Amino acid sequence: MTGAGIPPPSDAALIRLASIASHVEDLLAADRQVERAPVGLRTIKNDRRRTMEAILVLLADAELRDYLAELEKRGLLPDKG
Repeated sequence: MTGAGIPPPSDAALIRLASIASHVEDLLAADRQVERAPVGLRTIKNDRRRTMEAILVLLADAELRDYLAELEKRGLLPDKG
């Protein structure tokens, strides 16, 4: 365990969490479209859909789910409601 009773994540879980954070950052950065070539609204929507799908796949990982369940059991995650 690390400080304050937080269990350390496995390398795989940590990489998945970092990947999720990266995808969320991309999803929330709608204004960054100016960095790309001009695209239509359909392309932007498809990019967002693919990003959401990638996040959902990462969240479905069994090792990550187990780690998050352990954090939730210890009361270390915010309430979902």
